[in-house]
Amino acid sequence: MKILIVHNRYQQRGGEDAVVASEHDLLAANGIEVETLEENNDEITGLKGKLEASLSVFTGTKHSNDRVNAALSNFRPDVVHVHNWFPTVSPSIFWKCHRAGIPVVTTIHNYRLLCVGATFFRDGRICEDCMSTTLRSPGVINGCYRDSRAGSAVATAGMLAHWGAGTWHRAVDRFIALSNFSKQKLVEGGLPESKILVKQNFVDPDPGMRTGRGGNYLFVGRLTEEKGVRTLIDCWKSGTDLPMLTFVGRGPLEEEVRTAAAAMKNVEWLGSKKSDEVSELMGSAKAVLCPSLWYEAMPRVVIESMAVGTPVIASRIGSYPEMIAEGESGILFASGNANDLLLRLRNLEATGALAGMRAGARLRYETEYTGPKNFSLLMEIYEQVLAKATAVSQVPVSVT
Repeated sequence: MKILIVHNRYQQRGGEDAVVASEHDLLAANGIEVETLEENNDEITGLKGKLEASLSVFTGTKHSNDRVNAALSNFRPDVVHVHNWFPTVSPSIFWKCHRAGIPVVTTIHNYRLLCVGATFFRDGRICEDCMSTTLRSPGVINGCYRDSRAGSAVATAGMLAHWGAGTWHRAVDRFIALSNFSKQKLVEGGLPESKILVKQNFVDPDPGMRTGRGGNYLFVGRLTEEKGVRTLIDCWKSGTDLPMLTFVGRGPLEEEVRTAAAAMKNVEWLGSKKSDEVSELMGSAKAVLCPSLWYEAMPRVVIESMAVGTPVIASRIGSYPEMIAEGESGILFASGNANDLLLRLRNLEATGALAGMRAGARLRYETEYTGPKNFSLLMEIYEQVLAKATAVSQVPVSVT
C-alpha cells in the first residue's frame, strides 16, 4: 500500500506537526510505502501575507498545486491522507484526488471548518457564535483570523465557497476526528456523520514507566491564554503551600510566567526543552497540568504523560473527560477556576492519591494510545476507503 501524507506545517512547531511525523514513521516502520508532502506558512507576515494566505483557501497557491499534481502523478498513492491543508494547499486537493479516483482521508486537528480562528475561542472564553450564522460574520467582525478583519473576510469567503461546492460531502471519503467530542462538534457544524471516524493520537516508541519522584507539578506547552496559563499562576498565588510548579515552553505569556517565577518561591520556568528532556521531566513529576480554556482536540501532552505513568490534572472541557479516567489516571477541575484547582490539589496532597494513580495512567496509555493500536486503526480506515473506491488512476494525473 502506498500512502501520500499531505501537511501544511505551522510557523511554530506544535503537537499537530509531531502527530504527522509520528504517523509517517509508524507507517514506514510497518512496511507501508509512505511519502510526506509538506508545505509551510513561513511567508505569512504582515497584512499582505495574511491576505494572500486567506486567498489561497479558494484554490491553493500555484507552487502548492504544482507539488500536489507532481506527487499524485509520480508517487501514484493508493490513499492520500491530508492533515492540515490551510492555507497554501487548500481544499482543492480533495477535488484533485476525487477526479483522479484516489481515496482521500483527512484528519481534523482543529475547528477551522467551522471557525475562521480554528479554536472556538475568543476574548478569553469559548465562542461558537459562527456556528449559528450562515455567513459567519462574527468571525469577520472580530478579526478572528490573525487579528485581521480583511484576512478573516477572505478566509471565511473561501471556506464558505467550499461548503457551497459540496467539498466536504462529495470530495472527502473519510474524516478522522481525534475524539468523540470533536466528532460531535463537526456533526453539529454540518459534516456528514457517516463519514466521520474517531482515531486517537498516540505516542510511539513507548518511553516506558518512570518513577514520579521529583515532587513537582509540571506544565508543558505554548504559554498562551487559551492554554490556561493564568489559571495556574492564580492558583499558585493563593497556594503558597503547594509544591513546585514547573513551566516548560515559550509563547505570548512568557513574561507573565517569568514574573511569577521571580515572585514566588514555588514557581519556576525552564523555557523550551528537547523532547527527551520533556519526557524525563514528565516522568519525575507528580502530575502534568493541562488547564486549557478551549476545546483541545487530542493533546499529545496527556498521552506523553500517561506513557511514563504520570497522572494528568486537566480542565473538565473538550476531549479531556474522554482521555482521563477520574481518580484512576488523573483528575478534572472546572475550566478556568483557579479556586477549584487549588481545592483539588490540596486534597491530593493531603491524601497522597496521585502516587496510586501512576499505574492507572500507564494502563490507560497501554490500552488506548500505543503505536500498534494506532497502526491497526489507521489501516482499517485506509482499507475501508480503498474498498469503496470506484476507480484508481493508472496514468499520470494532470489537474489544473
